[in-house]
Amino acid sequence: MRISKMKRIYPFALCVSLIGLTACSDDDDATVVELVEPEMSYIRVIHAGSDAPLVNVVANGNALLSNVDYAMASDLIEVSATSYDINVDAVLADGTTLTVLEALLDAQDDMEYTAIALGSVADNTLSLKLIENPTMDIAAGYARVQVLHGAPLVGTVDIYVTAPDADISATAPTLSASYLDVSSQIEVPASDYQIRITASGMKEVVYDSGSVALGDMQDYFISAIPNTWSGDSPVALQVSLPGAQLVLNDVNSGADLRVVHAVADAPAVDVFVDGATTPAVDMLSFGDVTGYVNLAQGAHTVTVAADADNDVVVIDNAAVDLGIGMSYSALAVGSLTSNMIEPLVLVEQTRRVATEAKLTVTHAAYSAPEVDVYLTSSADISDATPVLEDVPFKVSSGSISVTPGTYTISVTVANTKDVAIGPLEVTLGASGIYGVAAVDNVGGGAPFGVILLDDFTAM
Repeated sequence: MRISKMKRIYPFALCVSLIGLTACSDDDDATVVELVEPEMSYIRVIHAGSDAPLVNVVANGNALLSNVDYAMASDLIEVSATSYDINVDAVLADGTTLTVLEALLDAQDDMEYTAIALGSVADNTLSLKLIENPTMDIAAGYARVQVLHGAPLVGTVDIYVTAPDADISATAPTLSASYLDVSSQIEVPASDYQIRITASGMKEVVYDSGSVALGDMQDYFISAIPNTWSGDSPVALQVSLPGAQLVLNDVNSGADLRVVHAVADAPAVDVFVDGATTPAVDMLSFGDVTGYVNLAQGAHTVTVAADADNDVVVIDNAAVDLGIGMSYSALAVGSLTSNMIEPLVLVEQTRRVATEAKLTVTHAAYSAPEVDVYLTSSADISDATPVLEDVPFKVSSGSISVTPGTYTISVTVANTKDVAIGPLEVTLGASGIYGVAAVDNVGGGAPFGVILLDDFTAM
């Protein structure tokens, strides 16, 4: 469960009108000022386009929100009740923006508006849905819930909102919904609930929230959006309420973990999880990368031993804590000769974005000094500026957004033009995910090389 807040910008001048102002009379009567309450409304924005980049939201030419990522939502922003031309601008990898959605909102007094960007960039179905509700109080002891079906590849569904662990086999669904359907606002007693989703008319659960607390007098807008995290469920729930937001992954989503053998002077190894005697990964050689394996969220231990003799343990019960819905790479790095092997665990960004490629560069070369990394149009870096500078051993760039195209990757000794790795020509495609790990040569030391991950390995 993740809670985050979006950057908010308030560009609108909110004015109080003064009318009925009278001039002072000759007999020194007091000036009378009659205050008129301004007409106000509220706007919330949700990014539910699963393959769309970061977006900016502009209203009447003024920045309303900036750098909104997928599954993020704003708070309810108070604005003057008037007409707004709303633009949603995609933030491209080179920092430029492109208007992808437009809508006209005639905001009325005491109304709440939710604008949701949903659909897909790749198939040109991205759209903006506007939902309006009157501003109303919530009764004490109750929570208010409204639900949107915002997953375009998921058909009509039944949604069950029940007490935790209630049997739904003979229960009618709380509501049914097709893509773009939105429920009315429903008040329910503040309590613990379980939200389950099935295909229409079926009882096999495809999404399970587990136990969820709905708080007293809280106002929840819940969107079923495409699952771009771990697990088999086709959806996750984006939950917006005043002052907070979170993503509820399916309770069985677990976390995805893969292992990379990046120790150049170590033999093939076996990888054991949580003290098991049977390896989760058998005979992993230097340069090998496993596929992702789904594990339960929470605390785990990883042990790495020589494949030829499991009594020779090089990483012993290393602790890893896996968050629900997350993806991780565990790199075995270091040197067997130096008796210095340890795990390097990286969080991976696996959501694909239609307008960009994602590139991650990791310094896993034990013998290499700090390095600079260049991403250029040719092998000539004489006048180029590195995209990453002074990168030490065991540091990763994280996911870098890159304009699709053909590039040359060069890794130099830090603050020099002395190429230690490369030049390596690569093609980075739209929606692609690419990883490069700099490593020692077989047996250790220079000349240094790379391990290619993700879409590189599928070429």
